[in-house]
Amino acid sequence: MEEEESLCLQYDMNDCYSRLKRLVPTIPQNKKVSKVEILQHVIDYILDLQLALDTHPALLRQQAPARTPLTDLNKDPVRDVPSYILVSMPHVS
Repeated sequence: MEEEESLCLQYDMNDCYSRLKRLVPTIPQNKKVSKVEILQHVIDYILDLQLALDTHPALLRQQAPARTPLTDLNKDPVRDVPSYILVSMPHVS
């Protein structure tokens, strides 16, 4: 019985991740993204919505500071360098 419940929960969670991927506009739809990346995009999206609310002219209270999205903070600096730059870089031994 526990195994069946666990399997059911896993399918429910996978469905939730699929729904989040469809709903959050910053998540690439044509590429596989990890669950962590989905959550990072969701957090960024929520923070961006909050920032939009905080800076909306009708609701303006004070200027909100700019922030760096989690998806930018967690990029692999080598993997995200364009290939033309890597080709022109001298090889270090």
